[in-house]
Amino acid sequence: MARATSDHAFNATIWDVLVDPGYQGQGLGKALVEKLIRALLQRDIRNISLFADSQVAEFYQSLGFEPDPEGIKGMFWYPKY
Repeated sequence: MARATSDHAFNATIWDVLVDPGYQGQGLGKALVEKLIRALLQRDIRNISLFADSQVAEFYQSLGFEPDPEGIKGMFWYPKY
């Protein structure tokens, strides 16, 4: 399961990405996040953020999210033009 909220204009925040522990490590979380990003981009939502604990930050970085330079748990995804 993956969930995001949006202002329907510019911004969205991914709040939850959940994969049953028995199915983790099979690419399901990656597929969910990528599908969510595609759905947001189709709606012209280009500013996508999320909050991630340090133990999952590397996972999100592998999907193109960048850590907040201030060191908070926020991460941001920017389109690659």
